[in-house]
Amino acid sequence: MPSLETANVGKAVAARVGTNIREVRTKLGMTQAQLAAPEFSISYISAIERGKIRPSLKALSILARRLDVPLTFLLEGSPSGAAEARAVGYSPADAGPDQRVDVELLQANVLVQQGDYGQAEKLLEPIQPDRVTTDQVYRLYLLKGQIHMGSGAYQEAVVDLRNAVAQGEALNDSEFIERARNLLGKAYFLLYNYTLAVENHQRCYTAIENGQITDPVFSLEVFSNLANDYFRLGDLEKAIAYYHRALETLDAMNRDSKSFARKYMDISQHYKTVGKLAMAREYAMQSLAIYEMRDEQRLVGMTHQRLGKALEKQQDLDGAEKEYRQAIAIERELNDEVSASICHTGLAELLLKRGDSKDAEQEAQEALKYAQAGGDSQSQGQALIVLAQIRHQLEDYDAADQYFTQALELLDTSNAHEIAADAYFRYANLLEERGDVKRSLTVIKKAYEHQRLGKRGDIE
Repeated sequence: MPSLETANVGKAVAARVGTNIREVRTKLGMTQAQLAAPEFSISYISAIERGKIRPSLKALSILARRLDVPLTFLLEGSPSGAAEARAVGYSPADAGPDQRVDVELLQANVLVQQGDYGQAEKLLEPIQPDRVTTDQVYRLYLLKGQIHMGSGAYQEAVVDLRNAVAQGEALNDSEFIERARNLLGKAYFLLYNYTLAVENHQRCYTAIENGQITDPVFSLEVFSNLANDYFRLGDLEKAIAYYHRALETLDAMNRDSKSFARKYMDISQHYKTVGKLAMAREYAMQSLAIYEMRDEQRLVGMTHQRLGKALEKQQDLDGAEKEYRQAIAIERELNDEVSASICHTGLAELLLKRGDSKDAEQEAQEALKYAQAGGDSQSQGQALIVLAQIRHQLEDYDAADQYFTQALELLDTSNAHEIAADAYFRYANLLEERGDVKRSLTVIKKAYEHQRLGKRGDIE
């Protein structure tokens, strides 16, 4: 049972809300019937204005929009009114989004785009889900999921992204739901659970086909993710079909420089420091928009690369080479070192397969140069593996072993167990070709160890 004091406060809130609604309505020349329709009855509005009932937050939000006033005006009107509103269960967050929280969420998003996951996580730490609006809670879980994915904590990412999906469902916002589901599918993919990955991405695809989401950038990402899922599941026909869908969606996009995005982020940080939050938000949004444009174009390049890989598996080597070269042109123009390295490595492997060891070595050296510039151990390891295979093919076994040793040391520390396992298996096979069975068996043991470590992340 509520105390007498709480009941009296509730009556005070109801009376104030009713008075405020009546005053605004009459100033606007609006009748109770006009304010009521279509959700409410005239008698309900009359009872509110007389302070006989205290309306729900949902009803108050509708009335505030219809009267074109902030919800806080109807609820509070004064410091004492604000305290009374909180005492009977109206949260300050219900009055609308906290602008500072909005800025911090935007800046965390930009930091995620920059790959600065530690700083993004630090920025989000003070934000409590029970103290912000429902759409801010959604964005908070979404960002935490992305941070965990970027940090390699894929299980934790799944938990946060499931929460984001649930929050989107609570808001009944299909775009929120599917954007979170798309990332959830990517988290499953990173855990090698391709069945759950494709299941989530197919639901996103259905939303696109039904016209629930019309954003072509989102479509590009979903098509590309589906292609990757099917590639891993061994369904090359579907993989190639979705790669083509992705490329058709955005075959011509403007490219921009990340230096502008970084500059805008610096300006945003400055405005936040001096308390100009509206300007901080504006510049953070500009920074984010530029990063998203770059990321979309990078994805186009990587889609060409993955289509090339699928065509190569179907023995369409001419088609594969064309796709690899198109991918390289895009990624180099964007100055995306890691993606450019991956594309050069793919072309080097294809040229090696075609017996063109000279050009293959040139592409592999380019791949290594870009990987080193990007500071990425995984792509460096992959480029070195190709160089090792080329040296082996030319019977320069000492150089081949040196390249393999460098590559495997890098991959051992990169936490990319699937790639490391594949590299060890390749080396073991080449050692066996040379007749070095003893070393081959030792290397195979390492391959199985990485394979086992990779499968620990699988979700049942």
